[in-house]
Amino acid sequence: MDDSLARAKAVLRLRSRAARRAITPEQRSAAAAAIAAAVLSLPEVAAARVVAAYGAMPEEADVQPLIEALWEIGVRVALPRVASRSELTLHLYAPGDELIVGPYGLKAPRPEAPRVPVEQVDAFVVPGVAFDLSCNRLGMGAGYYDRLLACARPDAAVIGVAYDEQIAVSIPCSSHDRPVDVLVTPTGVFRRPSRTITRLP
Repeated sequence: MDDSLARAKAVLRLRSRAARRAITPEQRSAAAAAIAAAVLSLPEVAAARVVAAYGAMPEEADVQPLIEALWEIGVRVALPRVASRSELTLHLYAPGDELIVGPYGLKAPRPEAPRVPVEQVDAFVVPGVAFDLSCNRLGMGAGYYDRLLACARPDAAVIGVAYDEQIAVSIPCSSHDRPVDVLVTPTGVFRRPSRTITRLP
């Protein structure tokens, strides 16, 4: 990555993370409910049997309401664990399971939780530091999700979720940066590559 691209990413990360931290608890709760409803309405999720989500860090959009709704309709949920300095592994997360705090503050299943092969996942719900309306994603910079998603089935949907405050005009991208197929915020659903926008009521 060239220096100018790295600097642009670093500046955007700082700006977007500050915007995330400024969101109030009341706004976070309302956003979690809105995001859950929107994701559940996606055809990619309606047809899914296994969905990979994430244990939200304090700044990130909370997807626990979405996970609980998925359980209610019989969908199996997997969450990532940091397995090494370069790899995420997916593990089953079932009702009643306890999550532990791992590297980077990631809430993850216990090590003994059953492993879920990435090829079994029908849809991935992923966080990001920032997104643009073309569904480009900026992560924390370690490349964990880029490497994980490179192993996903070609037909598996990748759904980014974020607060509206995390939307940027454009995301500086490298060739290895994986965009999402659908971006969901509390107020809208944005698809790649047609950039068709569906506004929520």
